[in-house]
Amino acid sequence: MRSFFFILVSTALLTTGCGGSEGTARATSPIVTAGVEGDTKPWTELGEIQPPGEFRFAVVSDRTGEHRDGVFASAMPKINLVAPDFVVSVGDLIEGYSEDTAILTREWDEMEGFIGSLDMPFFYAAGNHDMSNELMALEWQKRFGPSYYSFEYENVLFLILNSELFGMVHDPDSPVPGPWTQADQLAFAERVLGGNIDVRHTFVIIHQPVWDLRQGPHPDWLKVEAMLGERAYTVFAGHTHDYTTHIRNDRQYITLATTGGGSRMRGIPFGEFDHVAHVTMTEDGPVVANLMLDGIHDSLVRTEDVRSTVRKLETTISSDALLGTGDLFRDGVARFTLSNSGTAPIRVSGRFEAGRDIEPLIAEVARTVPAGGIARVEVPYHAPERPVPYDRIAPARAHWTLQSEEAGAPVEIEAVSIVHPERRFAVNAAPSPIAVDGDLADWSALPFVVAEPGELSGHGPYRGAEDASFRFGIAHDEANLYIAVDVTDDSVVAGTDLSAREQDSVNFSLDARPDPERSENTGFYQAIANGSFGKIVTASVTLEEPRPDPIMALFGASAPEGLVHASKRTDRGYTVEFSVPVAALDAARGADWDALRVNVGLADFDAGEPDHTTIWWRANRFGGKAPEGSGVFQRR
Repeated sequence: MRSFFFILVSTALLTTGCGGSEGTARATSPIVTAGVEGDTKPWTELGEIQPPGEFRFAVVSDRTGEHRDGVFASAMPKINLVAPDFVVSVGDLIEGYSEDTAILTREWDEMEGFIGSLDMPFFYAAGNHDMSNELMALEWQKRFGPSYYSFEYENVLFLILNSELFGMVHDPDSPVPGPWTQADQLAFAERVLGGNIDVRHTFVIIHQPVWDLRQGPHPDWLKVEAMLGERAYTVFAGHTHDYTTHIRNDRQYITLATTGGGSRMRGIPFGEFDHVAHVTMTEDGPVVANLMLDGIHDSLVRTEDVRSTVRKLETTISSDALLGTGDLFRDGVARFTLSNSGTAPIRVSGRFEAGRDIEPLIAEVARTVPAGGIARVEVPYHAPERPVPYDRIAPARAHWTLQSEEAGAPVEIEAVSIVHPERRFAVNAAPSPIAVDGDLADWSALPFVVAEPGELSGHGPYRGAEDASFRFGIAHDEANLYIAVDVTDDSVVAGTDLSAREQDSVNFSLDARPDPERSENTGFYQAIANGSFGKIVTASVTLEEPRPDPIMALFGASAPEGLVHASKRTDRGYTVEFSVPVAALDAARGADWDALRVNVGLADFDAGEPDHTTIWWRANRFGGKAPEGSGVFQRR
């Protein structure tokens, strides 16, 4: 471990207000003096020795939220290569969200093992995955002491705050319970900032970007900004898993992307990449370089203006379900709406690829949508070989490139829409009683065959139907709605020591609300924020009873009273049966239920492989690719 010199640490448990010393001018001198005469020398212009007050540190970001194994660990030797003086975290190092001490011990031991490979000091900060309940707060205190603290290095102040005391992610109105309070944290911040007025720069490290909430800046953050005053400062945060540099109060507020955390990894325009921020503290202020696996970028790699433009581009394209009638698809028209909510034109090009069963009669289109304008694209599809049953049809995809200069420079993103012909499917009355026991002998047929997914999500490998596939059926009686699933899986991962998110499972989503709510697509976190996610019946069924996992319940996942499920191992995989009371569907509908938007997904883990893939029957309504109103069943 490299020696760490001249560091003054103050914590909630130590005396604060250590004061800031005046920076002293340091003489500079040439780097090299050598006996080489003349103007030609065997080196380039070398400049001068950097003053002792210049130093470097690295900032690592989120590693959790469906983390991708190996990424964070691989960042440690890379940090050693660039040799900063120390490393700072913005939190979310473990998956957490547990009240099981054994799990927390295992996860923290693993993380401390990764961090132990660094050649320099590492400073912890608390994120919501690290501290979401009182037990986790006490575990943090036992391992690391305070959850907010400060230190000074080379007359630069670092203030590390606990964002979970501003409000927990799953309960924004409540601070995390435990040994600390928000009032004490704010008082601490005031003492530290008031006692260190003359430092040459201040860095604030906090997990949640509490100035960038949907409802506006957190009131307590405005108090912190008032304490910061006119000093020179920079703020680092994480949490959102997408990078954005905010200019606020003429200072940089940088929300980092990920260091192995859950991400769709769509690239710079989306702010989705794995990186480490490398900060050089110079006499003129900090210089931030984002060190990524595929390159190096400055702190303005993604600004608020770019983020705003990308968000508008993301919502440009919507599509309607390609609906037909009868049992077989022969031909139909896919309809896309291009809506420009921005202040600059959007150039759109579309490329339409064939699927296994259907092909487009138009290969490409190009449109320019004026600011505030709407354009429509219609693409005819047909089944080239023979008509295809709607309940077995495989999807095709439309690939889009969207460009705008609203941010002052060209911003371009790629997007995908799913084209999946379907009809309004029927939920028929069960011809005989169904026992939810995992034995599918009660079912005469499972007509919906998912050999080619409507969408794949996750980060694991998928080798086709022989790797994992499923078929399912749906029926109802006066008391319940039933779904049966027959899974084919070449490697079943199951165990009572794993949570549902860590093993093979069948995931259900049932939306009985009336239109337009039922047909609308929203992002996952938007659905949580506006409460719509809690109105959809969701459940994950595993082969074995999983260990408790509170995270989904914290975010409003709905498991109505009377929900029943069962599973059973087979020689080629396993089966699942699931029932939900009709009363729960009626409550969501506000009347007797008449239709359901349904999706079924198979989370497939394979033994010996770190990541998993989820195979969806229809494109995930929270993922941005699904047609509006896809996967609807009508009661018969």
